Amino acid sequence: MEKVQCVHCGQDWVRRYRRKDSGQVFFMCPECESLWLEEEDLHDETDLYLSEFLLTGDSAKDWEAIELCAGPTP
Repeated sequence: MEKVQCVHCGQDWVRRYRRKDSGQVFFMCPECESLWLEEEDLHDETDLYLSEFLLTGDSAKDWEAIELCAGPTP
């Protein structure tokens, strides 16, 4: 797959991640934490961010709740 630059910040590439609790796969920019669900087009804007997606209430723990997926990234 092609690399996709974040349409929000333009500072990093969108990467594939997985929630540790449910195994749900999603795509996210590690720089600004903009997030796309697996079925969404990564070239389109998104209003979803990691903290909203996880609903942990503690942004410091958000990165502990996810892991970078092996395999192709966009």
